[in-house]
Amino acid sequence: MTADNEDLGPMTQRFDLLRFTDSLIADLELLRAGKISIRDAQARALLAKHVLRSVHYVISAQKFLAENATAIEEKK
Repeated sequence: MTADNEDLGPMTQRFDLLRFTDSLIADLELLRAGKISIRDAQARALLAKHVLRSVHYVISAQKFLAENATAIEEKK
C-alpha cells in the first residue's frame, strides 16, 4: 500500500467481497475435512472479522463525508 491513497481506486475495486466470502467458505470446508485445526480456523475467522470491520469503517466514513460535504462555488 502506498502513502498516496488517491491511486488505489474505490473500495469496491480494492476489496473483492465475493472472493473474500469464498475464502471463508473454503476455510470452513478445510476445518470440516480436518485439514486445519480449530485454533487455525479461529485465527482465520478473527482476521476476517477485523478485515470486515475495517471495510465497514471505510464505507461508513465515505458515506458520512458524502452526506455532509458542502459544495464549493468555483471562482471565475
